[in-house]
Amino acid sequence: MKKAFTLAELTIVLVLLSIFIGVVLLVFVVQLKAWGSGLNRSMIRQQGHQALSRIVRELNQTNSITSASSSAITFLADLDDNGSDETILLNTSGNNLNRTEGAVISPLAFNVQSFGLTYRDLNDNVLTPPAGTDTQAERDTIRVVVLSLTMNKADETLNISSSAYLHNQ
Repeated sequence: MKKAFTLAELTIVLVLLSIFIGVVLLVFVVQLKAWGSGLNRSMIRQQGHQALSRIVRELNQTNSITSASSSAITFLADLDDNGSDETILLNTSGNNLNRTEGAVISPLAFNVQSFGLTYRDLNDNVLTPPAGTDTQAERDTIRVVVLSLTMNKADETLNISSSAYLHNQ
């Protein structure tokens, strides 16, 4: 006589196998979501830090600020050491933080929720745009630019800030 599985035994094995596969799949999906969240966090953090590092580096070489508001700044700096100043504009457009040099617009960061600028003079007094920065004489008193950047991607939000000290002013 041949031994075979009964229908009840086969059903029990299939149910247990389905539960096991479901648990493994659930663990996989949870880990995949955590990995995606970590990747988003890493990407916006890296992009935000690179953008602020470049802005601070360029603002440190500033020769003159030609326009200053709470969300945009235009300054002159000899970034390529050729003896003549380049005009640089930093502002947001849509969800991008842009750097404009001449007619070339380069996005520095994407998924930007807000970009803020605060200006301080030699005595650490806050210069409030536009009243404190509307004339060239007032802009020439700016010694520190405090930058704040908020970025958001999926469910990850990044708030970072930095300060640029205008040594050449």
